[in-house]
Amino acid sequence: IEVVTEATPFYGESGGQVGDTGRIYADDGGAVFEMSVEDTIKDPTGLIIHKGKLVSGSLNQNQGVVLQVDNQKRAATALNHTATHILHYALRQILGEHVKQAGSSVGPDRFRFDFTHFSKVEQTELNAIETLVNDKIRDNVAVQKDEMDAEEALKSGATALFEEKYGDRVRVISLADFSRELCGGTHTNQTGDLGLFKIISESSVASGVRRIEAVTGRTAVDVVQQTAGLLNESALMLRDKTQALPQRIQNHLRQQRESD
Repeated sequence: IEVVTEATPFYGESGGQVGDTGRIYADDGGAVFEMSVEDTIKDPTGLIIHKGKLVSGSLNQNQGVVLQVDNQKRAATALNHTATHILHYALRQILGEHVKQAGSSVGPDRFRFDFTHFSKVEQTELNAIETLVNDKIRDNVAVQKDEMDAEEALKSGATALFEEKYGDRVRVISLADFSRELCGGTHTNQTGDLGLFKIISESSVASGVRRIEAVTGRTAVDVVQQTAGLLNESALMLRDKTQALPQRIQNHLRQQRESD
């Protein structure tokens, strides 16, 4: 079912950020109703539509309901959205001022960030980008959120996405003196809330457009631990230290070529 309410705390998918999930239930004179909200979208007119499945009961027009956002997923998504702003800054610092955002997709588990660049990002550059983002996280600067006239925001130096449509009033997200962007998405309060930033992959999307996928917070810790676990398991199988794995693999490949 799809439900529209007079007011809602749910974020409707827009600007690359996924819509909120959660539940809606009745609290109106004993009426029984509950739905699981699996997605929230914003239609072209700005109407917020809750999409999901009926769990129990039925819903009538003008019935009173309670809307409950999944705060854990909301918070994780907010961490990733703030990370895209820091990553955008880091890319321009490491790769050059020619880098511009070319799209993004922000969810609770991970995010992807598309940007203009003329070649593959080398591992040394990825390491430098990852280090700079984590430096800014540890600086624990406040994530400032201001609403202002669009013209005033652009004059103040705020970055806007070319393909996005903005109204007369806009929201500006500022991170100290290194990032200032127009953005209507959800964000955390301090960069330190992100905890840890980890790049998962870098790839080509189209000619002149690259994509970075990354994770933050608890998910980033899980990724690091899983990777370390695989390395340790491989080292145990070879009865050697993890640092020796590359050389052991090289030796094995050389012996294989010689035997062929």
